[in-house]
Amino acid sequence: MADEQIRREIEQQAARVAAMEAARLAAQEIQQHEEEEEVYDDDGNMPMAQFLTPAAALDRSSIVYPAFGRNDFQLRADLINLFSNHMQFYGKATENPNTHLSRFLRMCQNFQLQGVNEDAIRLRLFPYTLRDRALEWLDSEPHASITTWEDLARKFCNK
Repeated sequence: MADEQIRREIEQQAARVAAMEAARLAAQEIQQHEEEEEVYDDDGNMPMAQFLTPAAALDRSSIVYPAFGRNDFQLRADLINLFSNHMQFYGKATENPNTHLSRFLRMCQNFQLQGVNEDAIRLRLFPYTLRDRALEWLDSEPHASITTWEDLARKFCNK
């Protein structure tokens, strides 16, 4: 009975996460389309306001996400929830980043799939395990400065 309730809650949470991600992507696409239309006036000139207004940073991720390696693969929302809810690291002085990485990698070993790039999975899932100061640290890293799992692990342990 309890297992069934937990499964239903996980499915509901997964559906909410998937819906939020779809809405975010749709809003981002609409905003990008609107920005492209607004850049030039009818005569093909760029309005002065475009020069004076800084570009909005829609996705300033410090992580460059590699391809999964298989076109038919995507991370399921329930998998994201699993990491998000059970592998939390806050960046507190009492927490050990090496222990967090070790546990994260051990959990990732359960999801190895033939033809799927392990770095791609790790780099996409790891941010979901971070909270508070740890997530602020990741967000403060320079745009596109993390390109491999080794980069992320090294920077995380040295933060």
